[in-house]
Amino acid sequence: MSIFSALNSGVSGLAAQSAKFGAISDNISNSSTIGYKRTGVQFSTLVTANATPGTYSAGGVMADLKTQVSRQGIVQTSASATDLAISGRGFFVVSAQPDGPGEGASNKRLTRAGSFAVDENGNLKNTAGLFLQGWRLDEQGRVPGGDPSRTSFGTLETVNLSSITGLVKPTSRIDFAANLPASRTGQTPAAPSFSTSVDYFTRLGFTSRVTLEWQPSSVPNQWTLSLDDVNGNQLGAFQLDFHDGTAGPAGTLNAITPVGATPPGSVDNANGTISVTVDNQPITLSLGRSGATGGLTQWGDEYVPTKINKDGASYAPLERVEIGDDGVMTAVYRNGLRQAVYKMPLADVTNADGLRRMDGNAYQVSRESGDFYLWDAGTGTAGTISGGALEASNVDIAEELTSIIETQRAYSSNAKIIQTADQMLDEVSRLMR
Repeated sequence: MSIFSALNSGVSGLAAQSAKFGAISDNISNSSTIGYKRTGVQFSTLVTANATPGTYSAGGVMADLKTQVSRQGIVQTSASATDLAISGRGFFVVSAQPDGPGEGASNKRLTRAGSFAVDENGNLKNTAGLFLQGWRLDEQGRVPGGDPSRTSFGTLETVNLSSITGLVKPTSRIDFAANLPASRTGQTPAAPSFSTSVDYFTRLGFTSRVTLEWQPSSVPNQWTLSLDDVNGNQLGAFQLDFHDGTAGPAGTLNAITPVGATPPGSVDNANGTISVTVDNQPITLSLGRSGATGGLTQWGDEYVPTKINKDGASYAPLERVEIGDDGVMTAVYRNGLRQAVYKMPLADVTNADGLRRMDGNAYQVSRESGDFYLWDAGTGTAGTISGGALEASNVDIAEELTSIIETQRAYSSNAKIIQTADQMLDEVSRLMR
């Protein structure tokens, strides 16, 4: 009888509208949850075949719930540098346990909730207790062993800031510019020498110095540069010839020539550099290109050092970390040095809306989502990462409240179907009286 099918149809309508109301309530309660993705509800008909002509058997309705994972939430700024937001496609890889490389692949999850903070062990953990995963970088800012696997979680490890202590960078280059007095050369006997000491940082973070001693030659426009360490030991001697204005600009450096049969230092005349070794620490002294005025010159009768720059730094602890659009975490030390320490990839799947939902606003790869691929942020299909920002929930409260009214009306209408069908069946039962 069609009345019974109408009863079943009304019951299925109540169930479907109840499911929609449950999704709406979940959306509203998570409207302030970072990275939360709204659950939308669509309905599909259930059709029952009509065996007898002239009759109709109501099939009812079924609710189809889909999490709108691919729908972008608003990116808002945050006061914490370790808060992360994704603009575009992709997910952070997180773990339920603070794993090392190759451990706990079954613990891995995907999430857009980037509210990460440092825990008591130095691990980056979000508010759901999930640990951020990334690739540790070497001193050159590269993943050890070459390009890691992009289709497995085996090479990822928990991002840990306690392992980032301090940093020392020994000096490898000194840029020196000065004007040497032209009046001192070409004298017989040769004019007395003068010197300048330059500090540099050793491999252990101490400060030492190398002395540049300038000896004018009795030959016009010619000097001898002697480099000595802090103990007075000579590191190398070099002859410097300056242009007299015939073959190049007068007073500019012409050529550097090592002095001695087996000089301890080497010369690159094309770039105007001298390389020496101090206590097994190689240092390059740059004096400026030949014929240029930006480095060493020889004019007038005054010695005037104009530039003494060196790289390197003494020991200093970690001051803060920064995360770039490419997902690279850079450690910034108090001595001003910067070192790339981790790279956080973004995992992307073919159908983000098909991911399996997990506790903690996280997801797992499913049959419907397709396999994942670990992209560098900003490459391929992956979006970019914003440090010091969070992605808000993609729930629109106005839309949800409107849906509540629609759901309430639809639920009441389905209840009216059951009530009416009951009255019609009651009329049929009275025929027997």
